[in-house]
Amino acid sequence: MDFLDELESMAQVAIQQPYESDEPDTDDIERWQSLFGYTYSQAAQKIQEHRSDLSRVLVTESHWEIVRAEKEAQGYDKEAYEHSCSLTTRINPSASQKVSTKATKPSIYLLKLEGPLSHVAQVKSAAELKESPTKLSGTDDSGESTAFCKINAEDKEKILDYLSRQGSRFQPTFIRYSKAEKDLSAVSAYPSLGIDTTMPQHRPVSMDDPKLSPAPNQYPVWYFFYGTLADPTVIKRLVGCEPCYRPASVTHGVLKTWGGKYKALVDAFDDRAEVQGHAFLVHNHEQEDCLQLYETDKYDVVRCEIQMGDEKVKGLTFRFIGDVDP
Repeated sequence: MDFLDELESMAQVAIQQPYESDEPDTDDIERWQSLFGYTYSQAAQKIQEHRSDLSRVLVTESHWEIVRAEKEAQGYDKEAYEHSCSLTTRINPSASQKVSTKATKPSIYLLKLEGPLSHVAQVKSAAELKESPTKLSGTDDSGESTAFCKINAEDKEKILDYLSRQGSRFQPTFIRYSKAEKDLSAVSAYPSLGIDTTMPQHRPVSMDDPKLSPAPNQYPVWYFFYGTLADPTVIKRLVGCEPCYRPASVTHGVLKTWGGKYKALVDAFDDRAEVQGHAFLVHNHEQEDCLQLYETDKYDVVRCEIQMGDEKVKGLTFRFIGDVDP
């Protein structure tokens, strides 16, 4: 019956759909800007998407008449109210719709400091944090200087809940902060490409053991690249210098693909497994930070042995941690 109900709803929307979707007028766009915090172009796009979506939430005339006085006082018309109902459905799915997903790393976001969240003290209060988040400088879409702070997914939900309880129409700007994690142990070889560092033969015998190299904050450091990072134009754009590659290879890894087109280096617990690529010397933390942001949190930084001709060095590489294609 749920499927039939959905078809009935789509049919009702289609009946009310005009043959040609009108361009949103200025009043509608400004209404959606005010209600939902969209930019002018975003509001125009959202209105057009709403009007062309046959599966959208449909508010009946009888229901609209019940809530009309209250909603119009808040600035809504029937179309904007339908959109707000759609947002509520997407943000607050019923328990029966929720599905189990595998555990993933906590998501990190940059929150733009503006409106009622213009200061880190206000963010601290809204998210119920013990300490104020770190303030970061940046630019917005128009190139203007602005400020952000870094929060996690739990903080984000608390902020949205706080704004809801306040009855605020303000829509905060959250930007997913996606960065490859680098968490090298200072007392073990963890993490290493394709090696179980808990096995006795891989445990360091002293703090000077080469198994602990590279150190967590060691620079310069050799990185093994494959895929797009082996493209000189990509490296030049990321780190601002002409790259000097050396042909190289690593063992204990194998190349797979994800998303149907991206190369992914994953563990291969086999001494014979070898991947060809290039070695690049990363000179400082700033260069490394750019590379981590480019690779995103679908990867992490791991230790590896890089073979460059007759020379073998201890270095790092990006290991894919998501699901690869079959």
